[in-house]
Amino acid sequence: MKIDKPDSWFIINAKPKQEFIAEKSLKLFGAKVYLPLFKKNVKKNKKKTKIIAPLFNGYLFAQFSIEDLYHKIRFAKGVKKILGSNNSIWAIDNNKIEDIKSRENDGIVVLKKKKEKFKKGDHILIDEGDFDGWEGIFCEELPDCKRAMIMLTNVGFSSRLIIPKKYMLLNNRN
Repeated sequence: MKIDKPDSWFIINAKPKQEFIAEKSLKLFGAKVYLPLFKKNVKKNKKKTKIIAPLFNGYLFAQFSIEDLYHKIRFAKGVKKILGSNNSIWAIDNNKIEDIKSRENDGIVVLKKKKEKFKKGDHILIDEGDFDGWEGIFCEELPDCKRAMIMLTNVGFSSRLIIPKKYMLLNNRN
């Protein structure tokens, strides 16, 4: 969409790791700003922890008058650019922003955890537990639907391992 409607949100590309700085700067100019946040799993010192991070890494949304604030917003602290092309900037309808906001709980977007479906032969990365970082090939799901048997591939011998499915991720590197 390329129209400057009062309920349109513009897409702001923040400088690397400066989404919060850009948010603060834009608010100082009077723009209505939305920086969706979520709880992100990160590993720190081999331990998993959750941090609050931008849902769209490097991006936030703002409502403002193009005529009045374009140049101030464009050169605000933390802003890399306003997304668009040649003679127009891109916008998102308010209903898309409201859809994201409707998924929030206490200001944090709650992501639906999708259940990964594994097929025989899928390359697996173990993401938790005693075998964290090990790789294997999915053999079969066990009858309890919570565990699976995999064939380890990063060991010098053939070995099967039964692990909780919640510890497994599809390994897209292969």
